[in-house]
Amino acid sequence: MKYKKQIVFLIVLNFIIVFSSIFVGNLTRKLELANYEVNAEIQKQKEQLAINKIEFSFYNNHDYLKKLHSLYFSFEEENLEKKIISLSNISNIHNENLVFVKIKKN
Repeated sequence: MKYKKQIVFLIVLNFIIVFSSIFVGNLTRKLELANYEVNAEIQKQKEQLAINKIEFSFYNNHDYLKKLHSLYFSFEEENLEKKIISLSNISNIHNENLVFVKIKKN
């Protein structure tokens, strides 16, 4: 039993390594669950963004805007297309059909 101290030292070292591995494994499992929740939230946000893109393209559709106008207003405007302003119309100062909007301050 000449190597008794070395054997005990190696056994204690192995126990320390095993318990630290279990501890680190437990921490990584918690991180894995947190990452799964974050990925699920990201996926929900991506789906919501896709829905918002569809709604945005639908709301920018001219026919849809005409239908909304007919629902909320009893009169039918002629040349409704001329009153819808896009960014390209804003940059064109000499456009005769450009409608200026005055913003009131409270």
